[in-house]
Amino acid sequence: MERKKITLIELPELEAEILQLCIFPEAFESIVAEVLTETKVSVIGDAVKNLLHYKLLIAANEQNSMPWLYDSDKMRESSFKATANGVEWMEKNGQQ
Repeated sequence: MERKKITLIELPELEAEILQLCIFPEAFESIVAEVLTETKVSVIGDAVKNLLHYKLLIAANEQNSMPWLYDSDKMRESSFKATANGVEWMEKNGQQ
């Protein structure tokens, strides 16, 4: 089965920065603490939701029975990591 090519998405600086932080699972609080381009938690949360929508990021909640699920109202309790498409996006954009 041939791997489907992803369409190259142009990401804003904040989303690209978050994606880079999430090569390995990162807690939401860690993402907020490490992001340099934004300080508002709500804006960072929206950027994470955008990356989830584009399937460049996935929830990685090992403590849950279904780790890929997250509650957008309780993002602080979730961890996130880049998907294969997210890593591919970073490689194509020289982000890694």
